[in-house]
Amino acid sequence: MDRWRSRASVAVLALFAGACAGRTALDDGSYVSGDGGVSFEAGPPKQKTANKLDMLFAIDNSASMGDKQELLQQAIPQLLGRLTSPWCVPSTDPTNIAVPPTSGACPTGYEFEFPAIQDIHVGIVSSSLGGGGSPDVCTAGSGDPSHQDDRGRLLNRVKAAPGGAESALATALPIDGNGGNFLAWVPASEKTNVTPEPSESQLESDFTALVGGVGESGCGLEAQLESWYRFLVQPDPYDSLTLNGASPPQAQLNGVDTTLLKMRHDFLRPDSMVVIVQITDEEDSWSDPMWLDGYGWTVRTNNFPGGPGGGAGPRGTSECDTNPDDPDCTSCAFAQDTKPVSGAPISADPNCNACAGGAPTCPQKGWYTPATPSVGYAAADGINVRYTTSMRARYGLDPQWNLQRYVDGLAQRTVPDRAHEIHDATEYASTQKNCENPLFAASLPDGSDTSAGALCNLPDGPRDPSLVYYLIIGGVPWQLLAQDPQNTALPLKRTLDASDWRRIVGASPETHQLDGIDPHMIESIAPRAGLPPPTAGDTADAINGREWNTLESASGIDLQYACIFPLAQPKDCSQTGGAACDCFGMATSADGPPICDPNDRNIQTMGKAYPTIRELRVAKGLQNQGVVASICPRSNPSSYFEVLFTRIRSEISK
Repeated sequence: MDRWRSRASVAVLALFAGACAGRTALDDGSYVSGDGGVSFEAGPPKQKTANKLDMLFAIDNSASMGDKQELLQQAIPQLLGRLTSPWCVPSTDPTNIAVPPTSGACPTGYEFEFPAIQDIHVGIVSSSLGGGGSPDVCTAGSGDPSHQDDRGRLLNRVKAAPGGAESALATALPIDGNGGNFLAWVPASEKTNVTPEPSESQLESDFTALVGGVGESGCGLEAQLESWYRFLVQPDPYDSLTLNGASPPQAQLNGVDTTLLKMRHDFLRPDSMVVIVQITDEEDSWSDPMWLDGYGWTVRTNNFPGGPGGGAGPRGTSECDTNPDDPDCTSCAFAQDTKPVSGAPISADPNCNACAGGAPTCPQKGWYTPATPSVGYAAADGINVRYTTSMRARYGLDPQWNLQRYVDGLAQRTVPDRAHEIHDATEYASTQKNCENPLFAASLPDGSDTSAGALCNLPDGPRDPSLVYYLIIGGVPWQLLAQDPQNTALPLKRTLDASDWRRIVGASPETHQLDGIDPHMIESIAPRAGLPPPTAGDTADAINGREWNTLESASGIDLQYACIFPLAQPKDCSQTGGAACDCFGMATSADGPPICDPNDRNIQTMGKAYPTIRELRVAKGLQNQGVVASICPRSNPSSYFEVLFTRIRSEISK
């Protein structure tokens, strides 16, 4: 949600330092099958090495992502160059630090880390999937010039020159007029539906251009996880989402996106290694549109039905204050109903008969107050801070998909189609997986036949789940990934153990137990205990500067940061009109965000990231197939991919 910007009085709705992965289970939640971690379905032996690579970049395109996209662009030449021209690793320890070859040869005692990869597909999806039915947030206008809804399709757009229009990259255009939208560095004998890149340097420059075209004007309530799931996994991605005539209206999913199916058909090979690179600076913010029989959109609007408007949501009942997993923890928005277990009227609950403490006025009992600097943290609310790990505790509801859905989507050979999805996160274990996962199919539908059988009954393919990697480059301090935060000469950890994960996401985030979590990773509006307060100097904390008064945000209300980092080029927010900038309006106050120049608080000198807990939990759940990096760089951003290369060396055919 890059924290929705507001220039009116209405409250509205950080890159590459190093990476690491862990072998721990997802969580011990009741919805996790088997032993609580990722489980690979049994079947005949599968292909466990590959000499082809399909890389999908899932890039957040909300406001404030421009500086992170620039870092990605800086890293692209080494990323792609190293795949096509590998570095050298010690012969006695291939997992050790790699060094570039000299004149095409490795030093004595070193060997190439893997054979050069000469068969690569690379594509991009953004985080924008629209408002999910919301009538007033992320609605796409004619032609969608601001890219509020990229539909989970591969992007082929190049940033416009000043005064010009966006354009498409010729090498990514589909030859047959449908599908395509990716880059291909392939042998001459391979027939693709795009024009193969003529050289490594052209591949690098073309991909750099596509990254620049992603932009930072997309939907501020991002669908980071759903975007790649929709493109790679969903057997029958919907073509449109509409609201019916009920009161309040319910969401309906219509048709099948045949263009997306054709892009998937062209991009994804059955015998490749697949790497999903997720790049975002904030929490996954997608609601399941069909939650509560089609009311997922209600959590994505400034005017929650029955509430006071202004972005304020409903309070959770009193049970939510002490145990969000209590079945009677529900929402004051359902005041006409009774609690599931006790049967007591929700309308009689103390929380539903009062505003939260700290509200100078109470616009509506049972609801939070639209945020202003005069409203206390406990009472203030806005859609900009809706999606956090405390959603159920705060609002008594959780319309997001169960995270196991995304873990299973990258690890299981079968997945549900839309008709068999379970829309209650607590009941995910009962999901009927009735379709072959496109990610593990031998061939894919091209969209010409959208019958259930054509989309679901796919032939089983050769790819083993060990050939699928998920990288989250997100909101986590690099210090939590370091062998020694005080010794930056040491590489970052190659694996994360249970104690590392406890510091990053807490003891059991799926049951709202955050014991042991590092305070920088707590998602909070209010200043967090153990960190320098808003009155401290901007550099009081080495990781995030200091805590700040999030009610002074240019967005109306905001969350505390996980980490910050120096921008290569400061931004004068007074000259940008506030677009993709954090240091204007109320944010220029002394206790505002610690990313503004203290001598001229209209100048933004630092980039920032919020905790990306859901994305990190997916990486944790994928165990050895999950890789984690901080979007707040420790050093040269090109060094980010080092651990990724150590992870995939054994998977590339020798």
